[in-house]
Amino acid sequence: MVLDNTLIGALIILLVGLSALVFFNWSNTRSARRHTEKIFQQQHLVRTHPDVHRLSQAVHLLRPSVRLGFDYVIQHDDGKLPCISEWNTGGSMPTQADLDDALKKVTTIDSTGYAAMRRSEYPSIEDQLDAAYKARRGDLSEQEELDLRIEQIKNKYPKTDDAL
Repeated sequence: MVLDNTLIGALIILLVGLSALVFFNWSNTRSARRHTEKIFQQQHLVRTHPDVHRLSQAVHLLRPSVRLGFDYVIQHDDGKLPCISEWNTGGSMPTQADLDDALKKVTTIDSTGYAAMRRSEYPSIEDQLDAAYKARRGDLSEQEELDLRIEQIKNKYPKTDDAL
């Protein structure tokens, strides 16, 4: 079978278009994977380093709409305090003075906020596990007592908008 020039030209255009589509998808997938890895790395830093966590909270206190890993990146080298290494969003990056003030507020919230106050009065984990074990065995009295105590503590120290 003999192919005419029009059919060959159409096949070439189709192959070029298909190749471009495959390349575009491959490129976007690589870019999305790199960005996802960057976000995971930032989230891991926040979970494992208290100083990074506090800096992230301070940035959020100053700029509530920015997102870690998307709009800004925190760098943390061993032995040094964490810092903002990239600011990828509109608006100005917080100054060091602004960050220092926000860090003081965050530290105060961490040490005197509802979570710290609740933690100091909650029943121990051991007591809660023991009550859960007994409840699974049919004795709900201790579990109900602990649940009531926890509810009273939560009511005594409610979450506030000031807490991050």
